[in-house]
Amino acid sequence: MDDERTWYEVLGIEPRAAKGDIKVAYQDALDTATDANDTDEVAQVRRAWQVLSDPVQRQRYDEAIGAHLGALEPVTSNGDGSADDEDDVEVLDDDEDDDVREERPRRQAPVLPAGAPGFLELPTIGRRVVATLIDGVIFLVLAVGGGFPLGVATNNIVAVLVWIELMVIAVYVIPTIRTGQTFGKRLTYLMCVDRATGDLCPPRQVLIRYLVPMVVIAVLLPLGPIGPFVALYFGISYMMGRDQASLADRLAKTIVVIARYKPSRQPSGN
Repeated sequence: MDDERTWYEVLGIEPRAAKGDIKVAYQDALDTATDANDTDEVAQVRRAWQVLSDPVQRQRYDEAIGAHLGALEPVTSNGDGSADDEDDVEVLDDDEDDDVREERPRRQAPVLPAGAPGFLELPTIGRRVVATLIDGVIFLVLAVGGGFPLGVATNNIVAVLVWIELMVIAVYVIPTIRTGQTFGKRLTYLMCVDRATGDLCPPRQVLIRYLVPMVVIAVLLPLGPIGPFVALYFGISYMMGRDQASLADRLAKTIVVIARYKPSRQPSGN
């Protein structure tokens, strides 16, 4: 670290803080540092979250600084094995109870792709599916609602394809460049960010994520059903791996995460 503070002090919490308290403290500290435009403090806060949000990293860090030695107060006994005072009994709160449940056998949890910052949080597949469906319905309504009459009027497939590309830009590209959120992601509290930094994606990255697949699909359309199949694969391929990285995410080096923080915008030179 660049100063004498521990990661707990960076977030303003005690070493025995529960998981939920760490999340709240992280968001408050990040908001404060972002509002003050303190990039060094933002980096410190994010690094603190990366360490303390991971049970394994937190345990190692606690052992390194000796926090584990005083994390729990000893409960004295009356000599008969009972606690000395009822207030000395530690009760699991909701977040700690969640930690206990997480230790039981269950479906494998999502894992961040290699190189992604530890403060990013992957959503559930269900939440991503809802966002995908919302955006998909909006796109289909606009694409079919304008493309069909345009095709009838011009009898020109190129004009229809241009209209579809414009709808991709309107529904997906422009909102993602501006805020990292399409309408579906905004409703489900998700956002698409740069995989390496967690910042908003520059226009080039967003264009790769959305327009490259559309070009591939357009090229494959004359081949029959393979075009729609490829489109479907691009759309739902995030379901096929624990890191939830779709083929489009892999091409553009992006990631869809829970919108628990306000992403910074990368310098225009990046």
